[in-house]
Amino acid sequence: MKKLKFWIFLLLIVIVGCNESQKNNFSNDDISIVNIKGTIESGEYQLLTIDKMGTSAFIPVDSVRCDKNGQFDITFPCQAIDFFALKYSNNGYITLIAYPGDSIEITGSVESLHPYSISGSPDSRLVQQLSLKHKYALDELQDISIETNEIQGQGNYSTLKQNLNKRFDSITNNFHIYSSDFIRRNSSSPAILIALYNQYGPRLPVFELPADLATYQFIDSSLHKIYPENEAIKSLHSHLATAMQQLESQQKKTILSKGMEAPDFVMKTDKEELLALTDLRGKYVLIQFWASWSKLSMDENIFLKSCFQKYKNSNFTILQVSIDNDKQSWLETIEKLELNWFHVSDLNRWETTAVDMYDVERIPANFLINPRGVIVEKDIFGEKIEPIVGKYVK
Repeated sequence: MKKLKFWIFLLLIVIVGCNESQKNNFSNDDISIVNIKGTIESGEYQLLTIDKMGTSAFIPVDSVRCDKNGQFDITFPCQAIDFFALKYSNNGYITLIAYPGDSIEITGSVESLHPYSISGSPDSRLVQQLSLKHKYALDELQDISIETNEIQGQGNYSTLKQNLNKRFDSITNNFHIYSSDFIRRNSSSPAILIALYNQYGPRLPVFELPADLATYQFIDSSLHKIYPENEAIKSLHSHLATAMQQLESQQKKTILSKGMEAPDFVMKTDKEELLALTDLRGKYVLIQFWASWSKLSMDENIFLKSCFQKYKNSNFTILQVSIDNDKQSWLETIEKLELNWFHVSDLNRWETTAVDMYDVERIPANFLINPRGVIVEKDIFGEKIEPIVGKYVK
């Protein structure tokens, strides 16, 4: 299969920045503004700029000079969550995630971006933590690049280069693992977009398609439902849809079978909380795709209740993924039938990422997942559910 040419690099969102005539048309009491202030060490009269990050360019928003003590204060309009770049040194910029009404405080040094401290923005704080880990990885890779140049022409070049390649693979693999964990731990934060788009160098992304398709889908399924109007998240959603079309045209769809790892996803529960499949690791999980409008699904609930009653005190639970679009009907059915296990739904019928990930074409559809997240059974129905689950759950 041809390698899918689907690259997303810097997180940039195209929105026109304010001009000079706009700057004085708001007060500090306006909830639709952002205030960024702080102190830059050795930054007397240093120029600071704040740009909105667009899909193809940085859009200037404002600039200010520090006072003689290196202190600064910037206030600008912000109508919705967005990504901004704050630059005050020659070593790059700080990525900020700001919401209307945010008051963010930063302390840094004009000599270097790292380390810097930040408060007032939990998402920006997450970006800071990720950026520091990213910097450490890039510094190590730079050392390898320098050593590679130094060993050119040496008699044992082949052996030395092989060792450097192993170091490169170890560094990139470890950062990939860290980034994947960062994404799972912070699934509701826009900061995970930064993790998705990080690079080791030009055309060397940390995550790429199709190898990391599950990660792209996980982020899309998480953020698109929380921030559906954000331009960056809408862009990811659109690009991922295009990528999926390309993948489907290049290869036959992989059918999930026993022994394969169950694709992870995150959705809203009936309690309006986010739940990821991996949150249930450590238990056998019977995943069922169903709907309150489906008679076959409703009939199947009889057998699910019997199985749940028998094994609910063991390491077993049920996760029902509804493809309803009527929230009231969905919730009323759960309550009426006393389906006292986990429930999630996008309330978008068949247009849900999890349906595509599990290649569900009809309901009900069942998958039994072991505590390590591996599919051990599928397509089990009716009276067969309880004895088959009993083979695994003690």
